[in-house]
Amino acid sequence: MRENRQSSRRYGFQIAMAYIGTVVGAGFATGQEILQFFTRFGASSYWGIFIAGLLFILVGRKVLLYGSELRAGSYSVLIRHVFGVAAPLVNLYLVVSYVLLCGAMFAGAGALFEEQWKIPYFVGALVTAVLTLFVTLWGVQGVLAVNTVIVPLLITSSVLAFVHTVRNQFLPAASLEVVALPGIFPIVRTGLTYASFNLVLSIGVLAPMGGATQDRKSLSFGSLLGGGLLTILLCMGNYSLLHYIPEVFDRQIPQLLIVQEMGKAFVTFYSLVVWMEIFSTSVGNLFSIHTMIQEKFKTKSALPAIAATAAGLIICAMGFSNIISRFYPILGIIGFVLSVLILILKE
Repeated sequence: MRENRQSSRRYGFQIAMAYIGTVVGAGFATGQEILQFFTRFGASSYWGIFIAGLLFILVGRKVLLYGSELRAGSYSVLIRHVFGVAAPLVNLYLVVSYVLLCGAMFAGAGALFEEQWKIPYFVGALVTAVLTLFVTLWGVQGVLAVNTVIVPLLITSSVLAFVHTVRNQFLPAASLEVVALPGIFPIVRTGLTYASFNLVLSIGVLAPMGGATQDRKSLSFGSLLGGGLLTILLCMGNYSLLHYIPEVFDRQIPQLLIVQEMGKAFVTFYSLVVWMEIFSTSVGNLFSIHTMIQEKFKTKSALPAIAATAAGLIICAMGFSNIISRFYPILGIIGFVLSVLILILKE
């Protein structure tokens, strides 16, 4: 009995790490995502974070349980269950979206290599793409193993930055009067949009992870731990950025305002963590495409992952900021529809 309980918690922990590793990426690590979705609303931003966190827990749990019930090998099984006859169109849209997101992550990695380590843009993108392909072909265990290492490093860097801010001054240094007080609707909308956008990324990983076990306790524990830690990470990042209002509004990488005060060694460590977060997100996206196509055509071929990786490398030539500004908002809308339908359907 004790061994079964420990096994459930272990798998639940791995699910939580993969969940977090899929959601976080370049936007989260740099602070730009938190700034745009939450910090700009001032102290009221925490309500938006709590709404997003609740959705991460509830929708994440539903996706995992559906995956288990349907014995899903990929997210396409869940999409068929939710959308019925419209499933092929939704699947096609999501495949395109995941390829675009792979391109965005490769682009983010290339930019980081170039800016931080003076390595050519396409070399950084190519290295990240090849490693992403390798882990994807490793399967579910590869996704779990990579995130079990990367996510604790993310949590460590976030806690250290938060502690640094708290040690300097417990409350935000700048007056929050520079932030216009929002109404209730914008706060609710930003929480829903942020969670919905990121749930699109995670469905492709959570559904097959749910399909890999019939242990509902481990799935529930994984969604609670993953969603809860994501909420805490958002709160810590938001608090740190609020401390640096209004300077953060003029920075492309707001988090560097904090990190640069912590010494060169930490800047190097943090830059490596940022790359790892980009890498973990690209793995989640490529894994989603690969497993869906494999299941669709009943094949074990590595070709779907290879083709999607090549397409992502071509797309990354557009540049990180261009991909985000053009495609991310649309993805959020689809994610909202998915989240609502998943929540209202009975298990």
